[in-house]
Amino acid sequence: MAEPRSRQEMSLLNRTLLPQGTYTKDPIDLNNCDKEPIHIPGFIQPHGVLLAIDSRGTATIVQCSQNTHDHLGIHYSDILGMPLSDLIAEEDVNKLLNNRSSAAVTSDLHYMDLIIDVSGEEKVFSSVLHESEGLLILELEPYYEKENIESNDFEWISRFFGRIKSTDSRVEASQIAAEQLKEMLGYDRVMIYEFDEQWNGKVIAEASEPELEPFLGHHYPASDIPKQARELYLRNWLRTIVNVNYTPVEIVPTLQPLTGKSLNLSLSVLRSVSPLHIEYLQNMGVGATVTISLIHDNQLWGLITCHHYSARYVPHRVRTLCNFLGAFFSNELFQRQQLDDYQAEIKSREAATRIVNIFIGNTSPARVVEELQGEQETILRLMNASGAAICYQDKLLLFGETPTIGQIRELAGWLAGQAEDHSYNTSKLSLEYETAKRYQDVASGVIYVAISPGHHNYMLWFRPEVVQVVEWAGDPAKAVLKTDDGVRLSPRKSFEKWREVVQSTSYPWTTRELSILPLLKSIVRRQTENQLAQAEEHAFQNARILKRNEQRYLQLMDFSPVAFFTLTEGRIIYCNMMAAELFGYENAGSLIGKSFNDFLPDNTRDILRQDFEKLQLDITSLMNNQLYFTTASGMSLLFEITMASVVHAGKPSVMLLLRSRTSQQEQDDYSETTNRLRNYLTTDPLTDMPVQTVFKQQLEGDWDDCLQENCSLGLLIIDIDDFRSYNTAYGLQGGDLCLQWIGEVLTVVSEQHNALISRQRGGTFMLKLKDTTSAYLSELAEEIRQHVLALQIQRELTGQSGVVTVSVGGAVLLPDEHTMASDLIELATQALSQAKDEGKNRTRVV
Repeated sequence: MAEPRSRQEMSLLNRTLLPQGTYTKDPIDLNNCDKEPIHIPGFIQPHGVLLAIDSRGTATIVQCSQNTHDHLGIHYSDILGMPLSDLIAEEDVNKLLNNRSSAAVTSDLHYMDLIIDVSGEEKVFSSVLHESEGLLILELEPYYEKENIESNDFEWISRFFGRIKSTDSRVEASQIAAEQLKEMLGYDRVMIYEFDEQWNGKVIAEASEPELEPFLGHHYPASDIPKQARELYLRNWLRTIVNVNYTPVEIVPTLQPLTGKSLNLSLSVLRSVSPLHIEYLQNMGVGATVTISLIHDNQLWGLITCHHYSARYVPHRVRTLCNFLGAFFSNELFQRQQLDDYQAEIKSREAATRIVNIFIGNTSPARVVEELQGEQETILRLMNASGAAICYQDKLLLFGETPTIGQIRELAGWLAGQAEDHSYNTSKLSLEYETAKRYQDVASGVIYVAISPGHHNYMLWFRPEVVQVVEWAGDPAKAVLKTDDGVRLSPRKSFEKWREVVQSTSYPWTTRELSILPLLKSIVRRQTENQLAQAEEHAFQNARILKRNEQRYLQLMDFSPVAFFTLTEGRIIYCNMMAAELFGYENAGSLIGKSFNDFLPDNTRDILRQDFEKLQLDITSLMNNQLYFTTASGMSLLFEITMASVVHAGKPSVMLLLRSRTSQQEQDDYSETTNRLRNYLTTDPLTDMPVQTVFKQQLEGDWDDCLQENCSLGLLIIDIDDFRSYNTAYGLQGGDLCLQWIGEVLTVVSEQHNALISRQRGGTFMLKLKDTTSAYLSELAEEIRQHVLALQIQRELTGQSGVVTVSVGGAVLLPDEHTMASDLIELATQALSQAKDEGKNRTRVV
C-alpha cells in the first residue's frame, strides 16, 4: 500500500510551482537555453502514465498522456472525461482525495500502490500524487518487483549511515556516498557535483567502472545547468531518465482546462526532459540518469549525478531510499562544513582579537610596533596569507613575502581610493591595477583594511600568483556546430579533459577570512572610543613620569665623574664637563647644538646610526660599543661608549656615556654609573618598581619557563578604586604620595611571597607568581586588599568607606602550546572587571 514520505525529508524542499513566466518560443540552443520553458513541456517520459484530475464534484480525468493504452489498456480518447472511480477502486479514490494538498501549503508528495484492472488482469502500479494549479496530478508506473528488496532497505541505510559517520572529512564522506549509491543503483558512474558562486560545477567525488574515463576534478560550465533547471532541482529530491533515447509522450489536450495554459509539471516525476539536455547526454554516450539534489536551507549547493551507459529503470522503492539518503547526506555534509567553518572562524576571531587588542591596549606607538613585530605568524595565519604589511604612525612593518616598501605605499594609496567602509579585497590585483603586474608573483591577491579614519594607518595581506590549471569536461567555448540551417550553439560533443590556464590571480579570499574584517575595522572605532577618552590623562601622566626620569638623568649627568652626552635628532642638547674635557673643549656650552656626526669619522657614522636604530627596538636596554672619535684638536681616539634610549623635552633621545682610560677607579665609576642608568631605564621613578615593558618581558620569560617545567603561572592586577577622583581631590602630588604608600605595601607583600610587582600606569599594578594555585593566589589577593585597607588613606567622604581601596583580579594558567601569556593577562583583566562590577574593594581570581 502507501509509501509515506518522511516529512522531515520533504520539508527541506521548495514545493511551489515554477511560474509560467516569460519564455522563448524560438528554437532552443545554448544561446537561449536559460529561457526554455522546461517545466511546461507538454510531454512526459514513456515509462509511466500521467492523469490530470478535476476533483470538483465527481473526480474526473480532464488531461492525460497519450500512452494510456500501453499501460492501462484504454485509449486516451476514452479515458478523457472518465470518472476516476471507473479506473481505480472507490476506496482508493477516497484515499487519494483525502490526501490532496496544495503544493504551496505543504511540501509532501503522496505515494500509493494502486491495483488497476488492465484488460481483465489486475496489475499493481506505483503512484505519485500532487496538485498543480487546481488539478490533481496522478502519475502511475508499473510496479517493479525485485526479490528481497525490502529486506535490503535496513541494510542499505545502516551501512550508508555507518560509513558516512566514520569519515573524517567532507571529501571522504562524499567518496563513500558515491560508492554506496553506485552499489545501490547498479549504475556505471556516480559523481558528487558541487557548485561555485558562479554556478560552475566541479566533481569532488566519483565512483565508476574501471574502464571509464574518470571525471573526478573536472569543472562544468554554468550553462550545463541553466537557472530554471536549478530551480526545478530545488523542488524535487530526485529526477530520473530511464532511457535517454526515449520518444516523448504528448499530454492531451494541450491546454489545462482551468487556466487555459500548458499543464505545469514543475513537480512531476515523469516530466519530459529538455531536448537540449537529451542531446547533451547523447553526446556523452549516456543511456540513463538519476540526479539527486543536495539542498540545505532552500539553497542548491550540489548534485549527485548518476550515469548509466544503457537504459535502466530504477524502482520507486529504490528512488525513495535514494531520496532519504540524499537528504541525510546533504544535511550531513552541510553540518560538517558548518562545523569546520565554525571552528576555523573561532580561531580566526581569536587571532583577530589579539591583533586588535595590540592597537587598543596600548597608547604608545612604539609599544604597538614592538608587539606587532612579535606576531608575524598570527598576522599571516589570520588571512592564510604569504605576506602582510602594517603601516602604523608612518612606520611600515613587513611580514613574509611582500612587494617593496615604495610599492606598498603606492598600492595603499590606490586601495584607499577603491575601499568602501575602510576595506577592499581582490584576487586579481594586476588585472585591476596595472602597476601591480610588476609584483604579481608575490601580490596577485590583496586584502586592505584601514585602521584609522584618514587611511593613514592600514593593514595589508598578500597572496602570490597561482597559475591554476582548471580541467573542464570539454572546452566550454567549443559549442558551435555548423548545421544545414547555418551555425547553431549546441551541447559540446567532446567531454575529454580540456585544460584552461588561469594566470594573474591568487587563490580567492574566503568568506570566513573576509568575515573578520569588521572586527579589524573596530580598531578605528574602539581606538576613538577608548583611547581618546584616556589619551589626555595618560599623556599628562606620561609627561610627568618622563619629567621625573629626565630629572633623574640630569642629576646623574651633573654629579657623575663619567662623560655624558644627550642627543636629540642627532644633535647635542646636553653634556657635562667631563664630556667637554674628553673632546678637548673648555666648557660644555661649546658643544651644545653641534651635530654629533661632526666628531665621528665617516666610516663609523653608519655603525652608530645602526646602533641607535636597534636601541629604539628595546628601550629598556643598554648598548655598548667601541668607536673612534675626532677631538677638537683633530686627534682620533678610541672610546668605549654605552648608549641608552631616553626621552628629553618630550622627544626621543639617546644618552651616551664615554670613557677612554682604563684605570681601576674609572672602571668602577663607569660601572656604577651604567648600573644606575640601567636602573633608571627599567624602574618607575615614583615607586622604584619595574616598568611595564620589563615586567611583560619577564612575564613572557616565566611563561616559557613554566611551559618547559610544566608548572603554573599566576597573575594579579591591582587597581586603585576611583583613583582619578582621588587625584582631583588631593592634587597630583597627593596622588603621587598615595601611589608611593600603596607601592611600598605591594613591594613588601610581593617580596614576602617571592613575587614580582610592577606599576603599569596610573593607579594600576601587576604581580606575577610562578608555580601557584588559584586558592593561594586568592589568599594573596585578599591579603593585598586588607593591607591597603589597613593604610586608612583618607579620601573624600563620597567614597563608600571613606578610605582608599583596591580591587584585585587574578588568574592562574598552566601554559601549553595552545595558550600564551596574553591569555593570562586577558583572564586577569576580565577578573578585575568582575571585581569592579561587584562593587569595588573586591577580589576575584579565576
